[in-house]
Amino acid sequence: MYKSIRITILLALAIFAIQSALADAPINYYNNALGKSDEALMMALRNIIRSHREVSYSSGLLNAFAIADVDDQGYIIDIYSNCRYRPSDNGSSAKTVGEGYNREHSFPRSWFGGAVSPMNTDVFHVYPTDIHVNSQRGNHPYGVCANGTRLSNGSYVAKGKLGKSTYPGYNGTVFEPDDEYKGDLARTYFYMATCYKNELPSWPGSEQLNYGANKYKAFSTWTINMLMEWTRLDPVSEKEKKRNEAIYGIQGNRNPFIDHPELAEFIWGNMQGKPWSGSGQEVTANITTPENGSLINIGETVEGNPQEYTITVKGEGLTKNLVLSMEDNEYFYVDKTYFTPSEVNNGTSFVIGFTADDLGTFNDIITLSNSEVSVTFTVTATAVKQGDDPDPPVVLGDSIMEDWEGCTTGGYWTQWVEGHQWIWDFTDAGIWGDTNRHGELVCRFGKTNASSITMVEDVEGGTSAIGVWAASFGSDANAELRVDFSTDKGSSWTELASFTVTRGDLQHYTMDIPLEGNVRFRIVQTSGTRVNIDDITIYGRKAEPSPLVGDVNNDGEVNIADMNAVNDLILGGTADEDTLSRADVNKDGEITIADANSVADIILSK
Repeated sequence: MYKSIRITILLALAIFAIQSALADAPINYYNNALGKSDEALMMALRNIIRSHREVSYSSGLLNAFAIADVDDQGYIIDIYSNCRYRPSDNGSSAKTVGEGYNREHSFPRSWFGGAVSPMNTDVFHVYPTDIHVNSQRGNHPYGVCANGTRLSNGSYVAKGKLGKSTYPGYNGTVFEPDDEYKGDLARTYFYMATCYKNELPSWPGSEQLNYGANKYKAFSTWTINMLMEWTRLDPVSEKEKKRNEAIYGIQGNRNPFIDHPELAEFIWGNMQGKPWSGSGQEVTANITTPENGSLINIGETVEGNPQEYTITVKGEGLTKNLVLSMEDNEYFYVDKTYFTPSEVNNGTSFVIGFTADDLGTFNDIITLSNSEVSVTFTVTATAVKQGDDPDPPVVLGDSIMEDWEGCTTGGYWTQWVEGHQWIWDFTDAGIWGDTNRHGELVCRFGKTNASSITMVEDVEGGTSAIGVWAASFGSDANAELRVDFSTDKGSSWTELASFTVTRGDLQHYTMDIPLEGNVRFRIVQTSGTRVNIDDITIYGRKAEPSPLVGDVNNDGEVNIADMNAVNDLILGGTADEDTLSRADVNKDGEITIADANSVADIILSK
């Protein structure tokens, strides 16, 4: 018993220290919301914060209050009264102010249907408040009342009053909180409308809500006006920041409107219709990478051999799709011509390839554009003779490409064929010098719609993906191809993917296949007639990143949630072997308070 109490106290102290040290959301936490506006922004925020741990109504909320809602002396911070309560002073009834605190659903639970999870115990909107004042408020909406009734009991005084609304747009009974907490409660309401955006349309509602009229904005018009006034006049306090951090450790999610109070303006206020850039500043749509007018050299390659290079695309403030166009695609090809605003605002990339049958240096002009922005840049590449020892090619990861170069040409075979990289088992397929190719030669399937090529050898060490360039031959109709793989030397096969091949230039089809060990592939035609297949690229397995010390829950960062995970294990919780290994931060074979302290040290050293 003593040990458990001691551990709890030490962890509480460590958590408090971290709360004091941290003030900002984790890096990249809101990245998926960047560049979005209005309802799309709200939905992106909802997707970030909706999944969270649920605490219990009885002990869970009280334990949360003891961490998230206490001052430096350990007293409960009561937003409804000036009373000084200890965490143990909770109760269920009171005849006057000052007789204890209980759980206040600032967003009354009758509005969302009663004791419905997870809203019923979401700590972000449940506050510890004086029992008697809580009872006075009931489920009345928040509002403004010039002549309301404020409860008191000697020196114990309520921080709020109940009366008839004097705010334009509503004349019913309201509870008006004191000014120091109006911004807190406005940001709480913004959180509830965002986190439970998908559920809110079916809630019973109240005078505070009007989904029918204002849709995703959820609140009645007078409430929107009032809450925006409150959040502007009462900015985020240190108390709110510490509470946000503590609840992040408890539930695993955050209140975006505390981390970025300007977000309310982009959804309900004067920045509606404008993309959010991560701050309150309006951002003009812009592409930062690649630079307009820049020259990108993708290197040298032997004539006839493909060369691939990855180009990063990064922008800010985009709200429309971005389209890639090429001035001349005789020598250059790309794997992507369409980018969403979210991709560009967060940073993305595309692969450009080059192949030429002639010697020399070749250029192409590429444009990335939409109605908001346009950048143009030049790519250059050089084809040299075999033996001229070109610079090492740049490819996507460790890869091996079957390009058929140097192979024997002929008709349609049903036999083993020696390719450039592997030996293949051809069925009604051959190697030809067709015009629709990347180098000198290309594989062509026959007319029987039962053609296939099968690797007779394994790729060793595992794979991450396979890429295939393909197109219907000449004017032949569309065809269907299927890619299979085998991990037992061809004894049995598993379908990886199927795709439709169309007329025109060779198109790039990429399929992820993260496998360890040896593997081989086959490509099978299931319908259609002749098909050209070139540059089959098998990408090697990428090395696993080293684990981040202290990242107990394996989410890519070290924070209070990891410390809580260690705490749970110390107090008797269970977990899988990988989690237990990560929780043993000190690698001494046991999980103790020393591991929790190590996690705290890592967080505080950031």
